[in-house]
Amino acid sequence: MSEEKLHEMISELQERLRQGKIGRREFLRYASLLGLSLGAAEALASCAPQPTPEPTPTVGAAPQEPTATPAPGEPTPPPAVVEAKAGHMLRFNPAVCTGCLMCAVACAEKWATEYFPEETKDVVNLEFSRIRPMRSQYIDVVNVCTYCTLIAWAEGSDKAPCQQVCPEDAIIVVPEGEGKEGFTGMGYMAIDRDKCQGIDLCGRCLEVCEDQFGSGISFDPIEGKSQICTMCGGLPACVDACPEPTALQFVPLMTNGRYFANPPEAYFELMYAKIFGKRRDL
Repeated sequence: MSEEKLHEMISELQERLRQGKIGRREFLRYASLLGLSLGAAEALASCAPQPTPEPTPTVGAAPQEPTATPAPGEPTPPPAVVEAKAGHMLRFNPAVCTGCLMCAVACAEKWATEYFPEETKDVVNLEFSRIRPMRSQYIDVVNVCTYCTLIAWAEGSDKAPCQQVCPEDAIIVVPEGEGKEGFTGMGYMAIDRDKCQGIDLCGRCLEVCEDQFGSGISFDPIEGKSQICTMCGGLPACVDACPEPTALQFVPLMTNGRYFANPPEAYFELMYAKIFGKRRDL
């Protein structure tokens, strides 16, 4: 496709977004199909001019005070700083999730650029994603590490099962104040890639996670090293990329401090039964 034709199609999509004929999610999807990265599509969506809604008069309503704007020469207030959060967990709502894969695209682009910028500069490879939307009949399920732990008094350890079985201690917890901002830290797990032996020589973390939960462990397609959700050090990119409010949230842990993970097939059956009021025969 020529650059002129691509520009024309993007302009048409922006105009349809401005007119309200398509939503932001559809715009991002179409832009991605045209070969644009998620970041570029997000920027174009933000640049699309929005119509100014006309105020609806309300009987008896007090007049609205005009919004104060900085006078010429006055500094513009800085944008609100988003702080990394510790002790939180990803939670998805299957009733809202559309399976658009934007969370996986954002995750894949972020981590591929971090580890293999040259090899992946012209592609989006979802194998780099730590979060995996999965599709079944009528239902979409987001599969990601749920930070399960063993029970110390019953199993002799409070580590995650994948940590417990790793022969190289390559699955580590990066404490608050350490790690790379926006990638690791704040008490979330990460992979020490120098220690990880990779899927060809080991794979024990995958085995224990897949046997129980389905799996929240994956391996990068270039070096075959283990991948686990680090919650982006408390600033998860997948949540920011999700176009559906409440479909994917970053929330505090449950009151007992633990999330109980379910394998994807259990989620599929649960959601189907809740939505349609009956179980299905597989």
